[in-house]
Amino acid sequence: MKRSHFLKTFGLGAVSLPFMKSGKPGKTDYSSLTKPKRLQPGDTVALTAPAGIVFEETDFERMQTELESLGFKVVFGNYVRERHGYFSGTDEMRARDLNRFFQDSSIDGILAVRGGWGCARILPLLDFDAIKENPKVYCGFSDNTTLHHALLAYTGLISFHGPNGNSEWTDLTRGSFKKVVMDGDMPVFTSNRSVKTLVPGRTEGRLLGGNLTILTTTLGTAYQPDTEGAILFVEDIGEPVYKIDRMLTHLRKAGLISGIKGFMFGGCTNCLETGGANFTIEQVLRDHLEPLGVPVITGVDISHDPDNFTVPQGVMGRLDADTGTFELLEKAVV
Repeated sequence: MKRSHFLKTFGLGAVSLPFMKSGKPGKTDYSSLTKPKRLQPGDTVALTAPAGIVFEETDFERMQTELESLGFKVVFGNYVRERHGYFSGTDEMRARDLNRFFQDSSIDGILAVRGGWGCARILPLLDFDAIKENPKVYCGFSDNTTLHHALLAYTGLISFHGPNGNSEWTDLTRGSFKKVVMDGDMPVFTSNRSVKTLVPGRTEGRLLGGNLTILTTTLGTAYQPDTEGAILFVEDIGEPVYKIDRMLTHLRKAGLISGIKGFMFGGCTNCLETGGANFTIEQVLRDHLEPLGVPVITGVDISHDPDNFTVPQGVMGRLDADTGTFELLEKAVV
C-alpha cells in the first residue's frame, strides 16, 4: 500500500517530519517555542493511550473522577480500551486518537492514560503540521518522554512531564499540575522526599529530560533533545545500578551531558541496590557528573512514585542545589 493511500485510509492526513529525512538530530530553536493555552475549570480534557494498556475499567473510572474533581470535562479516546499485544490498539489506532484530539477544537488538553512502551512507534503517523497549528497541553511521563521530545523537535510545542491519567494524583502531584498547567504560576518545586546535594551551586537553563531509559533511545534520532545549556532531569524504574551506569555512559559519550548547566536525578522506583562490592546509584552519579562541576541533586519528586511534579519541557528554570529545589523562570502556558 502506498504511504499516501495508507494515511488517507486511516484519516491521518499528510505528515510533515522536518528532521525525519536524515534521521539526525538538529538544534532546537528555543527562541520560538510555543506555549499552550492554560487549562481552566470547564475545559475538556481528552485521555489517550499512545503506548501501553490500562486493563481495569475501575482505573478509567478513577481517572475520570480525578480530572472531574479539577473541574474538567473528560472524554476518552476511541481506542483506549483496545488490545493489540502489549499495546492499547495498533499503531494506527493510537496515532489516530492523538491526531484527532490535537485537531479537535472542542478538546482543550490531552493526557496520556499511562506509559509503558509504544510512543516511538506512532511518530511516523503523527501529523506534526496539524499539531503545530493546534497547540494544546499534552501531559504524561515514562514512555511519553518520546512524545515530549518529538513535539519539541518537530513543532516547538512545550509539553509537560507530569502525571498520567492513571497516576495516583497525590496532593503534591495534583498541586504541581494545577500550579503549572492551570494557574500558569512559576512555582518553586520543593520535594516531599529527602533531596541530596551531590554538587552544590545555583544555575539557570532550559528544563529538559524524562525517563532515562527512554531518553537514551532518542540518541541519534530526529527527536534527540538539544541539551546544550540545559538543566537535565531524569528518573527511572526497575533498573539495576549497572544499567543506570551504562545509560549515563551512553548519554555522556553521545554528548548529551558535557554541555549541561545542571542535573537532577529523580526517583529510581524499585531500582535494586544490592550493596557489598557493587556501586550505589549515588556513586555512579558522582562518577559521571562531579567532573562537570555543575550543580547536581538527587531524590527529586520526578519519578514513577506517587508524588510527581509537572515539569514543562524547554522552559527556563533555576536549580538551587544548596536547597535541593528548582523553579520556573517563565510561565509554561498562556
